[in-house]
Amino acid sequence: MYTTHMNTNRDYEIIQEMIFALGCHGAQITNIIEDVQLNYEVASHKNNQMKVYYRDLLSRLIKTYGH
Repeated sequence: MYTTHMNTNRDYEIIQEMIFALGCHGAQITNIIEDVQLNYEVASHKNNQMKVYYRDLLSRLIKTYGH
């Protein structure tokens, strides 16, 4: 369903690596999740394929970080 450059698994791993490397906690992680949510909201009005991509990425982040 995603195009070749859209890989939620790899992008999720990159976000996790960034969170770990920067030592993000609490509000910082919430800000990252909110940024992904904003991208989801924009994509839901423009492109269904991108909407699904951001929905899946957002879902994984919320399941992991519980926000």
